[in-house]
Amino acid sequence: MLSPSPHATVLHAGRRTVLGLLIAAVLPLLLGVFGVGGLVTGRVTTEILIMVGVGALGVLMLVVAWRQRHQKIAADHTGLWVHNGRAQQVIQWESVAGIGVYYTAQAISLEVVPRGPANDRDPVLRALIRDDEPLAPELPRVRYRITLPQVGWRTLVEAVRRRSETHPSLLWCGQINYNPVMAALARRRSDRT
Repeated sequence: MLSPSPHATVLHAGRRTVLGLLIAAVLPLLLGVFGVGGLVTGRVTTEILIMVGVGALGVLMLVVAWRQRHQKIAADHTGLWVHNGRAQQVIQWESVAGIGVYYTAQAISLEVVPRGPANDRDPVLRALIRDDEPLAPELPRVRYRITLPQVGWRTLVEAVRRRSETHPSLLWCGQINYNPVMAALARRRSDRT
């Protein structure tokens, strides 16, 4: 089985996501435990039912964290390796037309624009395909969006930028502050004309 080189820059995105979701799930789980305790004692009130519902949300957060625990992204001389916890795929540098980083107050993502059509048959890459405003006028709209954790992403992005410099046909678009509300307004204005 192919894998990234031993010298690859690896970002264990799943570990960081798990930690954040575990911390965020503590309060909903505690409320759920108190809610279930209230149901066991026979007191069924609206507040108790809401607490049980919030507890169910905490359990859902734990399930999501557990499923994402093995996600990682690596950059090496071959390309960008994406591992979703069950399978991995490489996006080779030769197949990339452009690459950039979108960041908002809530999320950071690595935007990888393929030269040809996006691979919608591969289960790993299919989940990453997005159709959005192009990173640059000469690039197509369809691309792979790889969500990055809030912590540790700069190391991977720097490795990707360095790798892009060795491929002159690959356009490095840099970091783009993306505001989805403004993008939707611009799209609406362009649809009118």
